[in-house]
Amino acid sequence: MVTLVCAVALLALPGSAAAGRWVAGDLHVHTTYSHDSYGGPSDDNTGPEDAYTLGHTVTDDFAIARTRGLDFLAISDHNDVRSQSDPGFGTSGVLGLPAYENSLNGHAQMLGATHLFDNGDKSTGAVLALENALHAEGGLLQANHPNDPRWGYGYDVPVDTVDVWNLPWYYQPPLPASSNNTWALHYWEGWLDRGAHVAATGGSDSHWVSTTAAQGPGQPTTWVYVRELSVRGVLAGLRAGHTFVSAQPPAYGGARVFLEADRNGDGRYESIAGDTVKRHSRLRVRVVGAPGAYVRIVTDGGREAFPPVLVNGVRYTKRFRLRGKQTWVRAEVYGEDAQQGRQQGCTAIFGHDGALAETYCTNRIAMQAISSAIFLR
Repeated sequence: MVTLVCAVALLALPGSAAAGRWVAGDLHVHTTYSHDSYGGPSDDNTGPEDAYTLGHTVTDDFAIARTRGLDFLAISDHNDVRSQSDPGFGTSGVLGLPAYENSLNGHAQMLGATHLFDNGDKSTGAVLALENALHAEGGLLQANHPNDPRWGYGYDVPVDTVDVWNLPWYYQPPLPASSNNTWALHYWEGWLDRGAHVAATGGSDSHWVSTTAAQGPGQPTTWVYVRELSVRGVLAGLRAGHTFVSAQPPAYGGARVFLEADRNGDGRYESIAGDTVKRHSRLRVRVVGAPGAYVRIVTDGGREAFPPVLVNGVRYTKRFRLRGKQTWVRAEVYGEDAQQGRQQGCTAIFGHDGALAETYCTNRIAMQAISSAIFLR
């Protein structure tokens, strides 16, 4: 079944499909090497009193990723790269992507890092130097769940990618999550409004065995368009912004959204998310695996290009043009979640202040897929 699903995914490609393919992975997964994941009596980070945080070994995470149809996996333990020398790294036929989660003023994902970098005093200048050093080695700097802990560098430290979708989207503050994906989405849009070509990514932030069913590898999944399935190939796809995020991994039938543009008017729609095309180029969004959902097209300032459109089949295509002076466009797919009704009823109970009023009362809950942006000039 996994093989079949992946094969179908490869058919759902843009006009330039011969040059590459879409691959699926998780950019944010922890193992028992992390300080907040218990690994048994020999664990040097946690003790028996933390047994409720029992986590997965490196081997386990790659095995789970395989059963869920993932092609690559980034192990991102907190300030720790021991996973990369673990015998289980890159096993089960799943590519291992070097990384670690760096505790700065906020959390950064050091994608492609094979060793720990010097954080200095964690000031803006120090992090800029850190980023330059990471780039020199071919890596990428990602702002992880920038709402919690708050990414302390605002828009002063350029980032290559933003962890827009961390944990399942329906996890909302204050429980079971403290991080607000809607806030992260708007933060990412702030980069786009500033003219930065920054990719949207997602990661399960999987830590514990007890949460694997709902928040295991691939929940959510980041899809990357690559020339080759290798560390270099995945990093290049991320750097180019050729990404979209799905709520579920391939083996679970996660929805897929392909935002494409006809760069030269030949009807082939050879440009994909991350590319730059002329304003008023023909655009299309294709949605696979989300019948009954809605597709929403968003442009500068987070504004809707037109009202959301019903996805009326397993495979759905919507063609459109943008007539204004927009500089970017993205797509999202979501299920009906009674958002307007919740806003009215929820605020009547909880008021307009507090975490609930800002999350469960107002945010989308049933997000299914989000694309990175196509840029317009």
